[in-house]
Parts: sequence; structure tokens; C-alpha cells
Amino acid sequence: SVLDDFNAAQRSGWEDKNPIGLPLPGGQQANGQFTFNLPPIGDAYFHSSTKTTKTYELTEGTRHEFSVDMISGQGGDSFAVLGFIPQATGANSLGGYGIAKSESDLLITKGINKYFFNENVNPPVKNTNVRLVLTLTVQGGNVTVRGRVLDLDNNLETLFDRTYVDTPAADVFADGTDNPAAPFIGLVGNAVLYLYGDGGTDPSGYQVVYDNLVVAAPPAAANVAPIISEIAPSEGANFLPATTQLTFKIADDAAIPDAGVKVTLNGTTYTTANGLSLSGAGANRTATLSGFSADKSYSGTISVTDAGDIERTATVFFDTFTSANRLVEIEDYNFDSGSYFNNPVRTQEGGGPAENSYVDRVGTLDVDISETRANPNGADTQYRTSDAVRMAHTLDRQRSPFNADALVFDYDVGDLAAGEWMNYTRDFTAGTYEVYLREAVVNLPTADSILEQVTSSPTQPGQTVKVLGSFLGKTSGFTFRNVPLTDGAGLASVRVRLSGKTTLRLRAVTPDNDTGNRLLNYLIFVPVADAGVQRATIASLRPANGSTVETAEPQIEVAIENRDTSVVVSSIRLQVNGADVAATGFATTSGATLSYNFTAPPPKGVPQSARLIFTDSEGVSQTNDWTFTVNYIELDPATRFAGPGTTRGITTRVTQAQEQGENSLDRAEAQLAANSTIPEFFDTTVTSEVVNFSQEALDGGSTGYFEGDLVIPGHSADFGSDNFAMEAIAYLDLPAGLTRFGVRCDDGYKLASSAAPNAGTLPLAFHNGGPADETFDVVVPQAGVYAFRLVWYERGGGAHVEWFTVNRATGERTLINATGGVAAYTSAIAAPSIQLLSSATVDGTYSAVSGATVDSGAKTITTALGGNAAFYRVSGGTPTSIQISGKNVVIRYQ
Repeated sequence: SVLDDFNAAQRSGWEDKNPIGLPLPGGQQANGQFTFNLPPIGDAYFHSSTKTTKTYELTEGTRHEFSVDMISGQGGDSFAVLGFIPQATGANSLGGYGIAKSESDLLITKGINKYFFNENVNPPVKNTNVRLVLTLTVQGGNVTVRGRVLDLDNNLETLFDRTYVDTPAADVFADGTDNPAAPFIGLVGNAVLYLYGDGGTDPSGYQVVYDNLVVAAPPAAANVAPIISEIAPSEGANFLPATTQLTFKIADDAAIPDAGVKVTLNGTTYTTANGLSLSGAGANRTATLSGFSADKSYSGTISVTDAGDIERTATVFFDTFTSANRLVEIEDYNFDSGSYFNNPVRTQEGGGPAENSYVDRVGTLDVDISETRANPNGADTQYRTSDAVRMAHTLDRQRSPFNADALVFDYDVGDLAAGEWMNYTRDFTAGTYEVYLREAVVNLPTADSILEQVTSSPTQPGQTVKVLGSFLGKTSGFTFRNVPLTDGAGLASVRVRLSGKTTLRLRAVTPDNDTGNRLLNYLIFVPVADAGVQRATIASLRPANGSTVETAEPQIEVAIENRDTSVVVSSIRLQVNGADVAATGFATTSGATLSYNFTAPPPKGVPQSARLIFTDSEGVSQTNDWTFTVNYIELDPATRFAGPGTTRGITTRVTQAQEQGENSLDRAEAQLAANSTIPEFFDTTVTSEVVNFSQEALDGGSTGYFEGDLVIPGHSADFGSDNFAMEAIAYLDLPAGLTRFGVRCDDGYKLASSAAPNAGTLPLAFHNGGPADETFDVVVPQAGVYAFRLVWYERGGGAHVEWFTVNRATGERTLINATGGVAAYTSAIAAPSIQLLSSATVDGTYSAVSGATVDSGAKTITTALGGNAAFYRVSGGTPTSIQISGKNVVIRYQ
């Protein structure tokens, strides 16, 4: 069906958004076309238009195809983007599937900085009169994502065509990390058009002209879910008057009953019985809610259930804060060892230091700020040019007194490492406050920060602090939200008492990374009534409630902070999964800390429950419950071999292409493919003692951690030192427990393990592009021999690769198969095709069950019943049922 041919006199059924929240020009419809025009604002930014009149759901066995004609694009960094965006992620997150095109680049995307494909295509694909096509096919729990560019001037000739599979596991991306890894199956979404201005500095601005948005999709169900649109105020709106009304429109294929419309804000549900009004009748209605209070942050959901009992929800976030509240800009941290301005003014960027202004004031390291970078970066430090703290013009909504036209900018601070902090000294009117951190969380599941009060001199290093509470941010895309100060579990809000000159510290707990970061804008302090007796409470804890931590060595860390009452340290008990554990606790000057290290990795992906119990100085007991999940890299015991072969070494195959291609693992695999069509200088296979290759070795040199570099197999001066692709296959004899692997290389790599090392299995770790210097922990559930395949490639410039393990206690590196290192073999003895493994505990060590009878015809395994309990795994098959038959256990498998 044609969603829109843009021939109507006026545009309808579209919802415009941009993360800045400014009234920027969006999609304009005229002359039968749809045009985005955006001015330069100095930073990368985007604008979206969502077609709200029809929704789509990716379900098993379906295929959806979205296409739009790109008539033209203006500006070298002007990207046209066609996407399927689930409503659960929202257009401002860019989380969904898409195809993006500029004059030079093509991308197939799963989100911002998460790309299946991202290349400067050579030669460039034309940028006028082309059709962008995005095809999504759901089969076997995977989504096959196909992106194409067709030539409208030449009978829809295919100019670009790439296909990728998004599986439930973490897939290999050209850029970024597949996190969360799950495909967007079962999520309702919309067709969305974007204009993305990369850089935002092109003086001519940015433009994309679209036509003919078409969708091919399965027939609609007899009853489709209602559509919620035109929500106002928009998500993340701030400093609204209390007279603001929340409004939204509802459309459905049948009459919407009054009882089906609900709004839940801050825990209170509103219906037509207590303040929600509905106008219109039948299948098209408008809802209105008013009666808000000043100085409140509101969050919640809109819920619409139609006559067929299908529900649709949407999120709501806005606030009615007033300018009378104390507001601290994140970029306005202390300077010159504790100096501060109580009511700073904003001055022009680049104007240099000015009276009562933080522009170009210099923070003292380890007194005013803690920063891991040694030097400022001009592009990211335009406000305080001598400091290394990274910041950029905000993507939040413009507030007074900021004026971008006058070069008076608001800033976000980001790119934070764990433990970095900034101090803020201000004069507070004596009272009790709720505190909110204004932030956007992009591509991070959680972004945790802690608010502390400096209890020693803020002019000296080595400051002492007490924890006030935690800001537990969640993924919001580029939408800014108010994150309240809560206890460490996020279960209760925290009110703080402040009076007079006070120095507060904002400390990052979870780090930003290459693909995800938080954007911190300001702290706001809202006066509230005193909470009465404030008891000792959990001020911070890790892992956070509801979080997933990526580690094979999880640790619980808790800080309990004294308030009006004090914690009785001897009363503290920690339980994990219902059992008391031996945690280490210490009294501190302001409370207590507690830590517990798991003796063995808990089952991956299984929620772990924790409970902390303690009593305060007035004899009041507190019980705090939370859950978290641990994820880590684990070898599959079903892929374990019976033993090693007789020959030590690593089978190493190298090809060198004649022409340079993409700087990607895709290209490397294409070069290594058995029937590769890529012209090559050579293709050679040798047995190597270790993987420690470099182009420098050809002249007797070396690079990296290890001396004695080997010549890259086949490398000679005849063909240069570019365009290598290598696969190294080895059968490693590994002990049970944790092994820390490492790869240092230029360009990229991936390391995979499976029973068939050449199979297209998902990697344990990878790096697309280069150079890389990475370590990663792998849990080996059963000691034995496992097959590994290391792929390395190099396109241009440096060429080297090292594969090693790291002693976790000493940090010493040892090459795979070197003396004292993990033994590698060129072959292995195959394990029985079907084998029964057992353990006394679910997360224990599994070993083969002697005497088990395997009937491959009936696909059953029979073993004697023994003991009170046992846990079983089937190696080489998937168990489908288990039953007790007499004195035997019978397991069926497939």
C-alpha cells in the first residue's frame, strides 16, 4: 500500500520530533514531495517524521518491505534515513532497523552507533532519484535485514544490496555493539523518515527531498491495536506552567470505550471518573488531563484498550519546575581549587574568561574534578578550553538565558569513565530538597551516578565525602528526562537537607563506552517538606536493581549512609538467592560498606535475587530486595572434544587481495571464503607455533607486546603489506574456570569457538576496524579441548596480530601455545556424538555419566537413578523431556 504519495494539499498523519525540542523546520509538503530543511546548529542532530496512521508488527513468518524515493540530498553530510522504529524505543532513539544514505556513505542500522554496515562506498552511489528499500523478514526467531538502493532513472537497477541477520545473540556489527542483542520481534512500530545532519556545521544547511512512501506488509488482523498520537506536551518537555494540559489523540478501527482510556502519572491512575476527559465519539477521540502542580516531575504511561481488548501504551515525561529553584549546570563545576560562582552568568563561547562566568575557568585535577584524560580536545572542550572534561552543545531543549544565535550555549557533559567526578559549591537556603539530574541516556541500558557531599575542605586534594543518594538513569535515547535522587536500589526517593555553603560531588559509576553514553545537562534542587526522621539507608549498590552486568566475576557492593539514625554494623546480613552469604563489611565515618564476591559465576542470564537486612540505632529493621542478571562469555560443553591430537601448533591460512576493499570483517570473510571471487596475490596455509605476526618482521623488526615477531605467512616485498585476511584454527586444552584471552592487532579481528571451527558461529569477541588491543574473560564450564578460530584482517597502514592469554593475578601475557601458555593443537579427538553430563548442582561442574545408554534410533538416553537430586545436560543434542521409569531416568532428545 502507498502510505503517502505527498500529493495532498496538506500533510496529515505525521508526527515530527527532534531531540533538541526546538521549533526547527520539519517535513514540509509541497509540489507532491516531502522536504526536510534543517539549518546548521554546530552539532550533529536529526529530525524525524513518523507516519502514525498505520502500525506494523514483526512476527514470526512475516515479511515487511518499506520503500521511499529519495529525490535529492543537499550537503555532503546530509543523510536520508528510512526506518522501521518500534514505538517502545521511539523515533528519538533511532532504535530500530533502517537504511541511511548520504553523498558518500551507506549504512544499514539497528540504532545510533549500531550499524550492520557503515562504509564510504567506492565508487559512491548516486544521491538523486534513487529508491531506498528496507526489507525485514522474520524466521526462526531471527530478523533478516536487507537494504537496497535502486536507480529511478534506469528501470530500478540495483545500485546497492546488502543483507544481514539479526539473531537473539550478539551479532557482529561493522560499528558498535549489538546491545541489547535481541531483534525487534513482537514490537509494534511505524515507518519513519529522518534527516540527519552529521556535524551540523555546513553553512548551507541540510536537505532531503522524499516521495512515494510505500509499505508491503501482511494483511492487517481483524482487530488492530488503537493508535495514540499527537501527545502534548512532548516527551521530555521541561519548565512547563502548572496550567499545562496533557492531551493526545486516539484512532482505532472500532469505537473506543471510555473505560479503555487511562493515564498513570507518578503512580496515580486517571480515568474519566477522576479528571480525564474525552471528547469526540466512536473510533476517533481526544483525551485531556489537567490539574497539575508546580515544581513536579511527571512520568508515566498512557494506556488505551479497544473494544477487542487490545492495548496500546505510550510513555509520558514532563515537568512543571519553576525558575525559582536552585539549578546547577553540569558544566559549571568548581575551578582554581574550590572557587565557584553562586549565581553565574552565561557569556559567549570563545569570548574568554569573564566576570562571574565559568567560561574558560580551569578546574584543578583531583580537587575540582577527577578526569582520566590528560589533555583537552578542542572540539569537545569549547566552553572550558583548558580542561579535559568532554562536553558539547546540548541536545536538550533551549532555556533562558541561552541563545545559540548569540553563541551563548548550553552544554552537556558526557564521555564519562567510571569514577570520574565534578565538584559544585553553592549557597543553599536552609531546607529540605528533592534533587533531579537532567540527562539523556543513549545506547546504555543503565547510567548510574552518585551524589555526594564533600565533608572536608573542597580546596584541598584527598577530600572526604558522604553519599547522599543515587541517580539511576535508564535508556532514553536522545530524549532528556529528570532522574530523581533515590536510594541505591531505586526503591525510595531521597530528600536531602542542605544549608549555606555546600560542596556537592557528582560521580559517575557506570562508564560510557564507544557506542553508548549519557548526556548530563543540569541538577535541579526542589524545596519540599521535611521528611521527618531520615533513617540510615542504602545510598548506593552494585549491581543496580534490574540491571544486567557483563562480567564473569560479579561482585555486590553496598554503601549504607547514616542519616538521623545510624546503621548497626553488626546487624547487616546479605542474602543471595535466599541463602546467607559471607560478605565483608566495614564501618565508615558516615555509615558502612559491604562487599561480596561470588565464589563461582552464577548461571548466565538467570536473575539473581539479593536481600540486605540491617537495623538502625533506634532498633528499626530494614529489608531491601533487588534483582540483577549476570552475563558473560561461556563455552558450550557440548563442543568439547575427547582429547587433543598429536601435533602441537596453529593451522594458519592467509590470503592477500590484489585490490583494497571495505575495512570490515565482512570483507575478510569474503576474502577467506572457499570460492572467493576476490582477486588475490596468494592463498597459503601453514602450521604456526604462535600467532605473533607483523609486517615489520619482514625486515627483522617487531611491534606489540611480544618480541620475535613472525613473518605473516606468504608476505613478501613483491605484493606490499596491505589487504591481508587470516584465519588461525587451533584446538586449545583449557582448564575449567575463567580464562582471560587477549588480542592486539591492526586492523580488526574476531574469535569464535564451536565444534566445527569453520562454521558461521557467533564470535566470543570481535573488533571491526582497527587497531584493537582487547582482553575478554571466557568461562570454561568443563576442562578439555575446544576448537577456536581467530580471524584477522588488515586493509592499509599497520599490519600485526598477537593472540595471547593474561594471568588475572599478575597481568602477565603469554602467547597461545608458547612455553608456559595454553597448549594448542592442529587437531582433536572427536567426542561421542551424544553424551549425558550430570552435576549435583545446577551451576556446578558437569561430567560424563558412565554407564548411560544412548539409543540413537529412539533418541533416548537411559541412566540409573541415584541420589536425591541430579542435574543433567545432553552434549550433542537438545533434551525434550525427562521422566523416571522404575529405577532409571529416561531423557528424550532431538
